[in-house]
Parts: sequence; C-alpha cells; structure tokens
Amino acid sequence: MMIIKGIGLDSSSKIAFQSHAHSDHFVSADIIISTRPTKFLSHLKKAGFYKTYSFERSFYVGDYKAKLYPAGHMLGSAQLYIKFDEFSLLYTGDVKWFKLRTAEKSEFRKADVLIIEATYGLPMYNFPTPKEAEKKLIAFVEEVLDRKKVPTLYANQMGKAQELLKILDIHGYSARVSNGIRKVAKVYEKFGVKFNNIEEDGEVVVRGFKTKKPFDAIHPSELFVSGFGNLKLSNHADFWELVKIIEKVSPEKIYTRYGHAREFAQILGGLGYDARPLEEVLFFGELI
Repeated sequence: MMIIKGIGLDSSSKIAFQSHAHSDHFVSADIIISTRPTKFLSHLKKAGFYKTYSFERSFYVGDYKAKLYPAGHMLGSAQLYIKFDEFSLLYTGDVKWFKLRTAEKSEFRKADVLIIEATYGLPMYNFPTPKEAEKKLIAFVEEVLDRKKVPTLYANQMGKAQELLKILDIHGYSARVSNGIRKVAKVYEKFGVKFNNIEEDGEVVVRGFKTKKPFDAIHPSELFVSGFGNLKLSNHADFWELVKIIEKVSPEKIYTRYGHAREFAQILGGLGYDARPLEEVLFFGELI
C-alpha cells in the first residue's frame, strides 16, 4: 500500500491515482484519477468511477494542486505531480524514456521528491532503443516468412501487443490476433492509434502470454517480446533510462518501487543521491 496525504498511488484508497491500465496497477476507490485512455482500457476488465484529466491540465486532489504527465509506458499511462505544502512530488508509475509508437512521449519535470519504478534497476539491463528493437523484429519476421513459416509473437495483450501490431502495420505486414488483443486495439483506435492490418489470415500471429507459455522453449518461428524475453522491446525504462529520468527530475529525495528497488536505491546512493527503497519507509511523513 502506498498512500500519501490520503491519496493512493497505484494503491487503493478513498481517492486513488491509477497510472495505467495494466491489471497489477488496478485500484479500488471512491474516485480513481487517471487519463481517459486508462479509464476505457481499464473498463475492459473492471468497473470503477474514474475522474479523468488531460496531460498537463491543473486540477486539485483535496487541497493540493496536481497535474498528470505522460509516462510513455503505454497509451494513456501517466505520472502524477502534486505540490504539497512542504514539498513537490513526482510519482512515475511504470515509465519509459524513449518514445514508443503507440504511447505518448514521456515528459519529466523537476520535483523535490521522486518515486520511481525500478523494474529494471540494475546496470545489466541495457536494452536496445525501440527503433533498434524494431529493426530486429522486422528482420525476424522476414527471415521466418522466407522459410515459408508463420512468425508468432508473444507479448502482453494490452500495450505491447498493440505496439507490435503498429510496427507490423507500418512495415506492411498483416496480423492475426486474439479477441482480447482486438478489443484493446479498438480502444487504441478510439484515441487515434489506427491499425489497418488486423486480418483473419494475417501473415504474422500475435498472441498474449496466456495463450501459451513461451518461457520453457522457443520455436525458431516464435519470438517472446519483453524486457525479459528474447526480443527486448520493452515498455519499461532500462537502467540507463531510469538514470536519465532521475537526472532530468533532479530530486532531493528518491524512493524506488517494484523490481530491483533495493539494489537500485543502493546504486543511486553510491552516485550521491538520497535514495531509499519505498518498502523501507514505514511512515510517509519521512517524505517531507
């Protein structure tokens, strides 16, 4: 649970902020603050009263002035900036430095306190840029098609699958998708991300992880697309992207969350930052 001044940050509370529409970030609240895409995508799986705001539009959460900024993780993903009496806070949720084709370009502003994800918070996580990963993806598709086989891509059906569809569309490849991926794609299209390549007999198959477990063995015609997969097209920031974000925000205090939170905080401490894993903070008054 992470509740600051009565506001849940990707945590359930009377008033809660939900950074994006992946189910591990779903919250329960009387009022859920999010962007409109996050509301519509979330409603594919859960009900809830969402109060939506556009990026960079000022609004109040109780007595505190706030704004949402794009996080770049998936369509509608947002960071929350709040100006408290004692300090300003930027909470990133899941975040990406580089621009993806189907997500808004992330934007970072200075804040006194930064709460940042650490999913890939170790130097060993050094991913190709999205453009470099895209080239590898298309090279794989072309090679498999040249062998008269069907390329099969496994990805999270909300967010990553639509990124793959858009890349395939741009490069002229049609795609076969599950009903779940298609439903998410329709919401993306509602917000201006168009797909012209979804066909019943598409050249490339795009599947969600739940349709098959690709972790044990990968066939030569299959590709597992994830920061943990064999094609590292990630919608999370890698270690070096996280460092760039911190340099941009220039916070006085940093709290790390998720993944390698403890190790990342230790590394940041070695770089001269006042950083701690959020799980160590028992009383949120320490954020002041």
